[in-house]
Amino acid sequence: MAKYTVKVSKAPKGHEVPPLLADVGAWIGKQSHGTLGWFDALVAEPIPKEWSPENADRLRRDAFAFLHLPDGSLLALVNPGDGAPLAVALLGSEGEARTVANSFESFLAQWSQGETEIDELDDEEGASGRKALAAWLKAKKVKAPKAKDFDFAAWLDGDAAPPPTASATPVAAHVFTPTAVMKKLGPKVQQLASLFGRRADDPEVIAYVTGVLGKKVPVSTSENTDSANVEAAKHGVEIVFSHDILNDAFPPIPKTAKTFIPYVASAWVRSKVGEEILGVPWKVKTEAEVTKVLGPPSGRQAAFANEDELTVAYWEFALDTAKHVWLELSFDESLSVTLAVKGAGGLERYPNITTGLFVGYAATRGLLDTSRFPAHRELLAAVAARKAKGSEFVKQALPRGLWNDHLRDAPGLREMAWRWFHNMNDLWITADLKKTFGKRKGAHGHDEPKLDDDTWDAVDKAAPLLDKRFATWLAK
Repeated sequence: MAKYTVKVSKAPKGHEVPPLLADVGAWIGKQSHGTLGWFDALVAEPIPKEWSPENADRLRRDAFAFLHLPDGSLLALVNPGDGAPLAVALLGSEGEARTVANSFESFLAQWSQGETEIDELDDEEGASGRKALAAWLKAKKVKAPKAKDFDFAAWLDGDAAPPPTASATPVAAHVFTPTAVMKKLGPKVQQLASLFGRRADDPEVIAYVTGVLGKKVPVSTSENTDSANVEAAKHGVEIVFSHDILNDAFPPIPKTAKTFIPYVASAWVRSKVGEEILGVPWKVKTEAEVTKVLGPPSGRQAAFANEDELTVAYWEFALDTAKHVWLELSFDESLSVTLAVKGAGGLERYPNITTGLFVGYAATRGLLDTSRFPAHRELLAAVAARKAKGSEFVKQALPRGLWNDHLRDAPGLREMAWRWFHNMNDLWITADLKKTFGKRKGAHGHDEPKLDDDTWDAVDKAAPLLDKRFATWLAK
């Protein structure tokens, strides 16, 4: 059987191969391919300039790649400076940048335990090889040095937080006041739920993730990677951290120009948590069994976003009195339990002129939820009266883009808009506007509508087709 390719005898110019990398490389070179996971080669080499042209010089000066993953991603050893040990970082094939371990020793320990959070290395088929790696590390008496948490994404971005702007709004901590339903949950789920909406650097969040779950807290998220998961299968919990909660109460918190301090945003809870949820057994076989405990469902939803048939029953409960944190149980052949900070769905994250045209149209047709814009009522009224353009409203009132809950909560409206903005079920705003205005090549090579300004003449030209799309919800 083929062995792993290993070439770590010589480091790129300006670097030295750590003795441990050379030693473990010699050992890995004797292992059969696949027994330690799925990677192409262990090779010390410069980081390709193409991965990040703007950071190429710094990366090549302070880091070098040592492991190739099948999707084109790389693992690198990075010198954080200040005498800290070399850290291990992921350079993703799609631009992802995150810390894998604060030291090479820690990385090897995580690898031996299947906890690198890199699927190719944590693959179940590599269990036997990881056990052998653990034995090798024990025999060599390899121990991880003490090291501060290294944030590779922030390091790559220059570390320093951007200066606050004059219009910056202070981030108020979410005050969690439990509801009666919250108090009915078991102590483990209550503890987890009480963390929602808190920042990743909150002492209680850190204590829970590191102390209870035995995992690492994501130190940041970025524009390329807006969420990070912490999975603790043995505890029946998987938490999602994100800076991009589409809820006005949880604005992004910049750490550097392109990185953010994430919040505890959502979580899946599974049977290994060891507690029933509101008295519902984990092994229920039918919807009727859940209904017997919780009463009739709160509603029904489609199994997938592109399906119309509402087949999945769900029960939802607010867990804090501000109604920011919700518990949902759903049944679709088995029980699913999620906790989440309430957030909207993003229709257009980076608004452009077509977004302005739609907002102008929507304002005149009564499709917007006017209560969502208390600080911009006059401007919205001016748009509805055709005295201001939709793009003016977008610029001032939608700094984080257009969300589905900016539309009225009318049955089916938000779902239809989601599909229309995301090219689903033969619905697509871009196709409709290209049909109306013609098409041209955009900046990224894709066809776009020939539209340079969301004038009211342009809105009127698009209105007949849009009226057909939104006929069900137009104001009478």
